[in-house]
Amino acid sequence: MATTLEFSAIVTDGRLPEAVSRKVGAAIRGFNGKRVIVSVKEQKRKRSNNQNAYMWGVVIKSITDAFRDAGNSVDMDDVFLFLKAEVWKTKQVFVTPDGQVLHGLGSSRNWTTMEMEARLEQARAWAAEYLGISIPLPNEHLEESAVLNEIPPTHQPTERNHT
Repeated sequence: MATTLEFSAIVTDGRLPEAVSRKVGAAIRGFNGKRVIVSVKEQKRKRSNNQNAYMWGVVIKSITDAFRDAGNSVDMDDVFLFLKAEVWKTKQVFVTPDGQVLHGLGSSRNWTTMEMEARLEQARAWAAEYLGISIPLPNEHLEESAVLNEIPPTHQPTERNHT
């Protein structure tokens, strides 16, 4: 089984903090004589539980309610999939063994906090334009809504809803 080590640090003047640098050096010495892959990437914050709760408890619930008011028989998972396909345009490319290119829905699992807020803004703007509803901003919903108590902070995907 491969060992993966990760070290988080802030680079200052092109250098790692001394303590992190020592840990990296010790880790590398532990692989003496072995082929390794060294990877460095910017650390980004993943969407928060609060963002996820707001998305499901306010944004998706509001849009689901508007669709139901218009006579549609939909649930929140249906609306989430609709948003991914039609509003956020999250796409993933699949290639078959014979080279055929297929397209499917992309995942929302790795959205950063900034990416998540951009998607939420798109959903609020779309809902205002197409459904005629105003979805409160994250801080606005706290005063007027107990909706978040109905939705767990991290919505667990169903079989149909693979984020």
